[in-house]
Amino acid sequence: MTDTATGTRLWGGDLRMLTDRLIGKGFLGALHAAPQEQAADAETARHRPLTRIEATGLLTKPWWLPVFEGLEPYTDLTTTLYAVTLDSDAVAPFPYDWRLAVAYNGALLARAAREHLTRWREAVAARPQWRAAGHEQPRLVFAAHSMGGLVVRAALEQDPNLAADTRTVITIGTPFLGSSKAVLALNMLHAERKPAWLLRHVHNMAATLPGVHDLLPGYRCFDRGLDVDRLSAADVARFGGNEHLATRSLDVLERYREDGFTLPGHRAIVGEAQATVQSLDEDPNASQAVAVGRHHAFRIDRDHNVVRDANGIPARFNSYGDGTVHQPSAQVGTRAIHYVFGQHGALPRHDEVLRQVKRIVLERDTSLGAHLGSGDGPGLTTPNLGGTVGQDLTIQVTGRDTPAGVSLTTTSATSGRPGPPLRLGRSADDPDQTLSARFTPDSPDLYRVVLDTGSDAPITQLILVSPPDA
Repeated sequence: MTDTATGTRLWGGDLRMLTDRLIGKGFLGALHAAPQEQAADAETARHRPLTRIEATGLLTKPWWLPVFEGLEPYTDLTTTLYAVTLDSDAVAPFPYDWRLAVAYNGALLARAAREHLTRWREAVAARPQWRAAGHEQPRLVFAAHSMGGLVVRAALEQDPNLAADTRTVITIGTPFLGSSKAVLALNMLHAERKPAWLLRHVHNMAATLPGVHDLLPGYRCFDRGLDVDRLSAADVARFGGNEHLATRSLDVLERYREDGFTLPGHRAIVGEAQATVQSLDEDPNASQAVAVGRHHAFRIDRDHNVVRDANGIPARFNSYGDGTVHQPSAQVGTRAIHYVFGQHGALPRHDEVLRQVKRIVLERDTSLGAHLGSGDGPGLTTPNLGGTVGQDLTIQVTGRDTPAGVSLTTTSATSGRPGPPLRLGRSADDPDQTLSARFTPDSPDLYRVVLDTGSDAPITQLILVSPPDA
């Protein structure tokens, strides 16, 4: 994203905005949403599009955010799509300003998709050799990661004619029910971790952004002991969010629950087996409202009641997920689901994801829906607030009983320089005897951790390491 007045790249470019206090303050401050940006909706996009910041392209470099963690580039995904189409003009990347409301970006996408389809149909009609490839007019295929799937849903809901011209929607780790991590991102001021300046500035930015509030969990996730509630806008405000933005976002989620809008030809690619925050409770000993993420969800019956055990305690279970989005949230609205072992931000470059996207676009049998998903596969857990040079970081591997045949490595995501060797083992202090390794970074950088079991596609995650005085 670029500041249109100065031409400064504000996102996904200069890693120093995450590692240098003075530089980061300016960049992150510029990303705060102004009042008119907070208020922007679908009508704004149709009649008075905003111009202060422009989304100029998809992410092309590894990136990272506290709580949400690593974000890998979309280069491999777009390359895969270019490779299976008649011409590169058939593919139209749609960058959008993720800070703004999903409804606003959905209206922009609806217009861009219609214009793209019209141009491509005209191009196909003008080429006899292309017309011979099929008797039907070209239709749209959307491939969307994370919030992008929410933007596609908004676009197709707003424009039923566009939905009719859509063959397939592929969503990759899309939080249709929201993500409990969004609350933790709004509650970051209470995370007693360094670098404090980065957590403070990211929190202050997130609290102004409609896009972050559009990721709030709309399902029953707030554990009150003997009951489980949906978050209210007042709860979000207590945890550091904006009550008005929360009200608007939670109202949208409620409407989706009621109207049951479904995406045409929806295929969901869902990450599994990764430790994922699925619910929240509140620290009773804290002087301020502190949200605590929990790695379990709650069972809800067909009458929408909380399932309880013989003692009346809400029944908890671990649904796992991709480290950011728990499985039930990513698989809403379709039974055509393919599960992969992978971290959320790395799914767009995951080998199995790319293979499935290619097969779906080519309309091959993907054998989707045969696997119910579980926590039986390999999982990777890294510190979600990053680390500091010279201080030990613990990286955990789940779903494996022994380190035999398992490789865990680190490299610089910016230079490719190998990190220090890691040794997987079991800690005597860990009652679950989880496999883990200590990583002691020797320089500030963005590191890529790679877990390779030899039998599954490698699982990767990014860790930002800051200078010791940050």
